[in-house]
Amino acid sequence: MNYELLEIGDFVELKKQHPSKTERWELIKTGFKYKFRSNLKFDLFIELDRTTMNKQIKKIIKKENL
Repeated sequence: MNYELLEIGDFVELKKQHPSKTERWELIKTGFKYKFRSNLKFDLFIELDRTTMNKQIKKIIKKENL
């Protein structure tokens, strides 16, 4: 997947599931590292650099399509 298509507020699904069973993450910060927030009841955050994120993204869900 191409990380250049991401905008703040978009959701992504990653190839590997987080131990908290979170599948969908909301993008809250861009730059060299991208910061994501869990959309579950937990207040979890993850940071991924561009190369790792490009390998891990399975699906991009645009904020307009929710």
